[in-house]
Amino acid sequence: MGSTGLDTAAVEQFVGDRYESVSCIELLEGGEWSSAFGFRSADRSLVIRFGHHVEDYLNDEMATAWSRPGLPIPRVVEIGEVFDGVFAVSERMAGDKLDELPPDRLATALEDLIRVLIEMQEIAVPGTGYGGWRAPTGDAPHPSWQRYLTSVPDRDDDRLRGWRERLAARPDAQAVFDRAQARLEQLVEHCPDRRRLVHGDLLAGNVLVSRDNRISAVFDWGNGLVGDPLYDLAWLMFWAPWHPGIEPERVRRAAERFDTVAVDERLTCCQLHIAVDGMQYQAFAGGEHLEATARHTERLLDQL
Repeated sequence: MGSTGLDTAAVEQFVGDRYESVSCIELLEGGEWSSAFGFRSADRSLVIRFGHHVEDYLNDEMATAWSRPGLPIPRVVEIGEVFDGVFAVSERMAGDKLDELPPDRLATALEDLIRVLIEMQEIAVPGTGYGGWRAPTGDAPHPSWQRYLTSVPDRDDDRLRGWRERLAARPDAQAVFDRAQARLEQLVEHCPDRRRLVHGDLLAGNVLVSRDNRISAVFDWGNGLVGDPLYDLAWLMFWAPWHPGIEPERVRRAAERFDTVAVDERLTCCQLHIAVDGMQYQAFAGGEHLEATARHTERLLDQL
């Protein structure tokens, strides 16, 4: 069973009716908002995802146009409605998940990932605004990057309904959240408006690595942003304690290959945004991750 409650039999029926010569259907590890199944159709290896947020799949479809040898993005084959929700079929790319690599391979793959992130800066995202972009226009909702970074407490969409009450029920985490938000608002003046493509979710099984430790796929653009390209580097730095093999100082040095203006301040602001954004979601979702994120955020704040 996946996160949308589908079993393999229902998927086999749907896929078998839609594609020719279907074989090798298997349940994959899905994301927070989808169930995913791999299958073969004739000589093609494909993935079908089922969920309720078509906007995420449309982002993936839009991102397909940016694929190139230095930035491999799986092609979306089709998007449609089914099972009281939506589905998307895309190419299945070969490789191991970046965040599941042993430390030695992860450290090696990290250099190629940084190369991919530099490649992404050549992409001109259409539309206007900052923050989470949406297909097909590329428009994002915030008038500036600074406004996006400070906007987490204002968020109240359907995906996170009730997060404030759940965070308030965890007073220790609430105190860290408030402290991080306040420090972010003090530092955000250092963050310029850079309207560049940002993935925004690199360590959730969304990057694949080939056997020779090159990046073989970057997918799931549902959390894609337009803003400061240092954000993806800050993502690696913030979550490094959970992923041995990522050396924060090495990532920090790589940041100067992107820009040299107020690099430390911008990386700090982005990490604080990642912290409050992460605690917001973890408060909504429940579980033990909130305490670990709060402790790590507190250590980060104590170093500032």
